[in-house]
Amino acid sequence: MPETLSDRSSCKSTRQAILDAAGELFARKGLGGTGIREIVKEAGTSLSSVNYHFTNKEGLYLACLRHIMDEKLDLPGLFGILDSGTYSTLQQVSDAMGYMMHRCLRALLGPGVPGWYGTLMVRSRMELHPKSSRALMRLEEPQKLRHFVRDHVPGLSEAFVQYWYINVMAQLQYYILEREAVLIAFDLTQYDEAFLNGTACYMAESMTQILGLPVPDHRAVARRL
Repeated sequence: MPETLSDRSSCKSTRQAILDAAGELFARKGLGGTGIREIVKEAGTSLSSVNYHFTNKEGLYLACLRHIMDEKLDLPGLFGILDSGTYSTLQQVSDAMGYMMHRCLRALLGPGVPGWYGTLMVRSRMELHPKSSRALMRLEEPQKLRHFVRDHVPGLSEAFVQYWYINVMAQLQYYILEREAVLIAFDLTQYDEAFLNGTACYMAESMTQILGLPVPDHRAVARRL
């Protein structure tokens, strides 16, 4: 009997339910600490459904990472912004970096973005499991920020740029992993638009000034968002 539209919709819904349940658990407990039956129970589905869609737990783990990177965050499109402009002045370079910071924070932490997206990406990099390591080797997009600085800000050593890049990534990871502490510090219930805008402006100013660049033109950046 041919597959109906209803069958395809149900299959897609089941696959998404498994991804959401597994992503939450992997983000909280890691690949090694999460059992496949635990995922099945959380997703409200069957072991055969997991095997049908993802083959095994490791395949599901990689599917969660690909789901975040390609389908939801669109990292190639996000960081491709740095390749698409003409930067003839240092102000343009600074504005591009400010725009990039706003886009990154909104993609990772914006309202409606599941918290496990960022947490799983950070955790998978920290645990360096062979399965996730291979998937994360594809993550060349964030490195474009480092290359952008190296190519457009004169007089910086390769070591300085690397230190700078690591510190920027560390700040992003802090807002991801220490979400509850940050919310308490700012008396918030969630990362709302006003907070993310203020955070992006602060980070953009600090990350550009340490490079000797002018402060980003926040009004010009806002017009691009």
